[in-house]
Amino acid sequence: MDLYVGLDVGTTGVKGILVNEKGEILATASKRLSMITPQPAWAEQDPLSWWKAVRKILKELSGRSEEIGGRIKAISTSGQMHSLVAIDENGSVLRNAILWCDQRTHRECEEATQILGGEENVLKLVGNPILPGFTLPKILWIRKHEPEIYEKISKIMLPKDFINYMLTGVAKTEHSDASGTTMYSVSDMEWSKDVLKELKIPEHILPEIIPSNGVVGRVKSDVAKDLGLSEDILVIGGGADNACAALGIAVVEPGDVMVSLGTSGTVLAPTKGKEPDPKGRVHFFAHTVPETRYHMGVMLSATYSLEWFKEKFLSEDYDTINDEVEKVPIGSKGIVFLPYLNGERTPHRDPFARGVFFGISSYNTKWDMVRAIFEGVAFGIKDSFDILKELKVDLNNVRITGGGSKSKVWNRMLADMTGLKIQKPTVDEGASYGAAILAVSGATEENPAKISKEWFSVKSHTEPVPENTKVYEELHEKFRRLYISLKEMFKA
Repeated sequence: MDLYVGLDVGTTGVKGILVNEKGEILATASKRLSMITPQPAWAEQDPLSWWKAVRKILKELSGRSEEIGGRIKAISTSGQMHSLVAIDENGSVLRNAILWCDQRTHRECEEATQILGGEENVLKLVGNPILPGFTLPKILWIRKHEPEIYEKISKIMLPKDFINYMLTGVAKTEHSDASGTTMYSVSDMEWSKDVLKELKIPEHILPEIIPSNGVVGRVKSDVAKDLGLSEDILVIGGGADNACAALGIAVVEPGDVMVSLGTSGTVLAPTKGKEPDPKGRVHFFAHTVPETRYHMGVMLSATYSLEWFKEKFLSEDYDTINDEVEKVPIGSKGIVFLPYLNGERTPHRDPFARGVFFGISSYNTKWDMVRAIFEGVAFGIKDSFDILKELKVDLNNVRITGGGSKSKVWNRMLADMTGLKIQKPTVDEGASYGAAILAVSGATEENPAKISKEWFSVKSHTEPVPENTKVYEELHEKFRRLYISLKEMFKA
C-alpha cells in the first residue's frame, strides 16, 4: 500500500500526517516550537529546531507505516510564509530565521519602495506592497545591519524549502512561497529581474522555482537510514501554508473561498486573473494549483482577540462562552469592538491601530463585551469580503477552517454578515492535508486540484438569515466609521 506524508512547519509547531491515496488519515504526529524575541517586535526561530521536530515526526510516521504494512512513496511540506532562512556554501545556517511576524524592517520597506518608483510601481512589478513581514526587506536588513553574514549567503530559503533541503541536499522553492517574498512577479510567475537589479540582490542566492507538485529530489541515504525511510522516497515541492490549507479543502478555482479563522484570520479566493488589487489592500499570490493565483485578505488578531480576553478576564470554558454569547442579541447591546490588538493588515495596513471597546455603559455585562469580540472579528473578515466583491472576484463556495470554525456562533455571524452559505469540511487538518495532496500529485502526476476535489466533502453548512444580513450591514458601517474616527489618534 502506497502511503504519503504531509508536513506543515508552522510558527508554534510542526505537524505531520500519514495518508493513503484516498486521503484517509492513518496517523498524525506533532511537535511544539518556541519563538525567540531578541528585541521588542522581533521574532526569530532556529531552523534546526524545525528540522529536529521534522525528524521526530518522520520517525513516528515511518514506524506507523511499517505497522500497517504500507510504504511511504512521497513527502511534501507546507510552511509559514515569508520567513527568511540563510545558508552558506557548506549548507550551514548563518543565523536564526527572521519570521513572518517580525516587524524590524519598516525602514527597509520604505527605502525599497522608493528605489522601485513608489508603491504603485511596486504593485505592477510584484503584485504586493513591500511589507515588514515579507522576505525581501529581511534580506535588505541583513545586508545593512549584518554585512558579515550577508557576504556569506549562498542561498536564501523559505521554511519548508529548508526542510526539503535537509531531506534532499537540493535547494528549490515553488511558486506559492516565492510569491510571498516580494521578489517574484505574481503576474509573470517568475523572479522579478527588475526588482533584483534595482535593489542589487544577486539572483544566484535565490532557489530555482519548480511547480508545487514538482520533484525536489529523493531522500538522502544517511537521512533515510536514520529515520527508517526508503532512499527512493520522493520529496515534492509543497506550498505556502495558506495555499496548502486552501488546497486541503478544495478551494482551487474561481468561485471557491476559504475563510481561515485561527489566531489570525484570512479570506482566500482563487482567480485566473493576473492583476492585483490596485490599492494593495489584499495580497496577491500564486496558488499551489497550476496557472492559478489568489487574492487574500489578512487580519492579524482573529481568534487571538478572544483568546486574549479569555486569558485575562474569563474563567469559563469555550463551550460556555459560546452558549452565553449566543444569548446576547445582534449588536452586543451597543458595544463595538475593534480587533486591532497588534495593528492590522486588511484593509487598513496600519501597524499603529489598537483594540478598542466602544459604547460600554453600566447596563452592559461581560457577555455583551464577549459578543462584541465575536462580532468585531467577523466584521474584520467581512472587510476582506467587501474588497473582493469590489474587485469582482467570484464568491460562491465559502468554506471555513481553523480553530474558530468550531464555534457555531462565528459560523452563524459570518453567514449572516456575508449573505453567503458557509460550508464546514469533513476533514479539517489545515495545511498538512494540502501538503499530502501535493505528495500524491507529485508521485502520480495527477492534477492536485482533481485530487483535492475527490478528497473533499462537506460535513455541515450554515445558511444566512436575510433579516440579520440587513442589520449587520448597518452595524458594520458603525464599525468602519469608528476606525476612521480613531485613525489619527492611534498614531498619536
